[in-house]
Amino acid sequence: MNPPPRPLGPHPFKALLTTGLICLISLIGALLIPPAPTRAAADYTQGVTALGSGSMRIWFQPATPAALVDVHYLPGGGMGQQNFRMTNNGGTWQQTVSALAPGSTLTYWFTYEKGGPLYDTPRFTATAGGTGGGSDDGGGTGTFPITFRNDTRGAYTDAQIHVTVLGQVTPGQWSYMKPDGSMAHISHLDAGAPGHLVKRGVAYPDMSFTLAQTGGTVPSPASIRGGRIYISLGSPVYIPVSPDDQGWGGPDLRNPDDPNSDVYYDWYEYTYVHGQVAFGGNTTTVDQFGFPITSRLRQTSSGYDTTQGIALTRAEVMQRYAAAVPAAFRPLQNGYRIVAPRSSNLFLEGGAQQNHLTSYIDQTWNYYTGHQFTLTRLGETFTGRVSGSVLTFTKNGAGPFVLRKPTSPDVMACAGALASGNDTEKQLGAEFCAAFSRGVALDPATWYSPAAYYGGAAKNDYAGFFHTVGLNGRAYGFPYDDINDQSSVQILGNSDPPTGLTLGIGW
Repeated sequence: MNPPPRPLGPHPFKALLTTGLICLISLIGALLIPPAPTRAAADYTQGVTALGSGSMRIWFQPATPAALVDVHYLPGGGMGQQNFRMTNNGGTWQQTVSALAPGSTLTYWFTYEKGGPLYDTPRFTATAGGTGGGSDDGGGTGTFPITFRNDTRGAYTDAQIHVTVLGQVTPGQWSYMKPDGSMAHISHLDAGAPGHLVKRGVAYPDMSFTLAQTGGTVPSPASIRGGRIYISLGSPVYIPVSPDDQGWGGPDLRNPDDPNSDVYYDWYEYTYVHGQVAFGGNTTTVDQFGFPITSRLRQTSSGYDTTQGIALTRAEVMQRYAAAVPAAFRPLQNGYRIVAPRSSNLFLEGGAQQNHLTSYIDQTWNYYTGHQFTLTRLGETFTGRVSGSVLTFTKNGAGPFVLRKPTSPDVMACAGALASGNDTEKQLGAEFCAAFSRGVALDPATWYSPAAYYGGAAKNDYAGFFHTVGLNGRAYGFPYDDINDQSSVQILGNSDPPTGLTLGIGW
């Protein structure tokens, strides 16, 4: 069961170095090492993942590869200092600690190699919980506040606005956010825990909190990859967790029996690793529109302060959509949401609109059979010609590369022929997906001219519409809408934390 944002990482490693002899050897080795200076946190990220039943996984990720990482910890309960050589799992060093009493404090720190010398970190603490308890990294250096602002104009109280935050604090491991901002590892056992959710006779973990529980602000972890913030009104979203606790299932818009089919929800996406990966986040209509969300991202030190999203009321968006789009796109709208073509069976293979762009694609491929295709942008030039159903091309004179003729569902989903082959072929596939979606595929000279977008008869009218209601004309209406900087994405210029992220929840 794979979540939408990112593919799953490797399964958890099994803890090693657990015998008393190895502990003693590690301790002696540590004593023989001369004292080392403390290193700045920019050299690494670290945290703790709760595994349930009094167990935690401590993790450490150096900014540059390390030859070794040792963890030292004080588990409490009268036990002395423990020292272990951590296990390297794809660049992230890990060690599992077990038999911790619920509510006890674990103090831990690290010794790591960088370029030959060894360095010691400051000490960190984590609180152990019971099943599904514990925390990862809910505050401290590199974190920043996420504020949820109730802009529903009285339609929903703070107690009726639910938030579910999922992401990888430890690379390859999914966690969810608790009301205090701490992150706990997802667990299918939580579907049977007190307070679990039930919908249509099926139990689900409760991984949500309300604005009333938090006062509207939570701290984001200092490291989160593939972060997704689901916001739902009147009900939490229902998200199953796989039996191995390695994946979760998001709402399925093509399944009428999905438990979220009658839930008002929308989401925000972001990724950020303090000192390594600059914050990047966005509102999105790639899959659907549920209700308006605005995102204000601020970073005082760099002067960054932008707001993206949709500031209109939900009723205004719904009314404008019904009046603006042609008949083929109107069935995408229902009382709960407007579904994107790529997420609707209507526009996919076998659907009534599966050939919506077929004539346009045929016309384009026929044109580049008789005419040379040339696209120059961002200092790169793609040149080629179509033979049969294949465009053979070069990039800056290198090649040849090939791009197969896409289908209409390929264009709507930016998938299939437009997302296959090597990196260069996928690169041009993304360009063609954007050009077909924007209705400019026949004239590469306009591919980077926003004034020409969505003017023709053949295009993705769903995506085109959301650019008319998005702030600054920006929207994520299809997967490659960031080509030529047209999307609602916000990216900082450095990997320092934002001053704050404010998500306005409209209605």
